[in-house]
Amino acid sequence: MRLKLSLLTLTLIFVGAISAQDTSQFLNKCTISSGWGYANGAGSSKSGFTFFVQMDYRFSAKFSLATEFEHLNFDLPGYYQDSVIGPNDQQLFDNYFSVLIKYHLPFNSRFRVSLGSGWTYYIRQTGYFDVYTDAYSQVITYRLSSFSGYGIPFLFETYYPLWRNLSVGLRAKYNLNEYANSYSAAIGASLKL
Repeated sequence: MRLKLSLLTLTLIFVGAISAQDTSQFLNKCTISSGWGYANGAGSSKSGFTFFVQMDYRFSAKFSLATEFEHLNFDLPGYYQDSVIGPNDQQLFDNYFSVLIKYHLPFNSRFRVSLGSGWTYYIRQTGYFDVYTDAYSQVITYRLSSFSGYGIPFLFETYYPLWRNLSVGLRAKYNLNEYANSYSAAIGASLKL
């Protein structure tokens, strides 16, 4: 009981010291952006949707560091084109966890444009029908496969402030990776903290 009480006391002192610090300068440089839009893979894929959440910290007038999560969902043609199953598509679910360095182009207007690139870790899950045929039967199963890897994202963003700390904008992102590249275009909102 005494150990719990001392740990609680230390925690309260730590939280009090942190909350007493002036964090207004840090908060003025942070933005949170989120949005949804169009997603597709390079090649013969069918389009789907994307959703993203981004946290951005501006450490100079022209540069910022951002972390981002993006989910893409789109389809590719299936493995077995003569299958009795229709439609014969692979469903792809991509999840990208990115660290980006963004360069903010200097404009004299309220309109803001930034370019970014960095590093991304992705997890791709694929769902598809597998058809096995022999002389006597045909077996159809639904399979899920998953793999992951690293890639390079390229980002283009535009934002226009609507009201105080709220901005809206458009963005395009291309994810270059070792298996299959993907791209997305989205509309989003940004809140400056």
